[in-house]
Amino acid sequence: MGNRRTMISVRRTVLAVLSAWHGLAAVKNACDLCAAFGFAPAARFGSHNFAAMGKLLAPLRLPRAVLGFLLAGVIAIEASAALAFARDDDETAFALAFALFGSFAVIDEAMADYELDETHREILVLVLLAYLVVARLPKNPSSKIDPDSH
Repeated sequence: MGNRRTMISVRRTVLAVLSAWHGLAAVKNACDLCAAFGFAPAARFGSHNFAAMGKLLAPLRLPRAVLGFLLAGVIAIEASAALAFARDDDETAFALAFALFGSFAVIDEAMADYELDETHREILVLVLLAYLVVARLPKNPSSKIDPDSH
């Protein structure tokens, strides 16, 4: 493609930041999960989400293995969202992010943990705002935005 210049766009920047953020969250949660089950030493880099899940779901008396399975599911969704954002598959990426943080907000409400609920709602709103921004921007930065197309 010869002299084709790569243009940095707001859309790609938003998707790249979301990809990096979800990817980092997946890595931190994976470190935390490995430490929780003794596969790796506890690290400052860990998310501490395994302990937070245990505290939140304590009234349900779930076995540690179930908590581990749940956190592994979160890691899979975060990693999948990170990959989808990186690949410019924004519909899949945003659907995964909405589903994840929407589920967290519902679980927080069900368990009456309003401190976690506040954090998860803030993240959900951030992702929703990012979706609205990305939806208004063209995939090709040199094309014009047609306000009637949305």
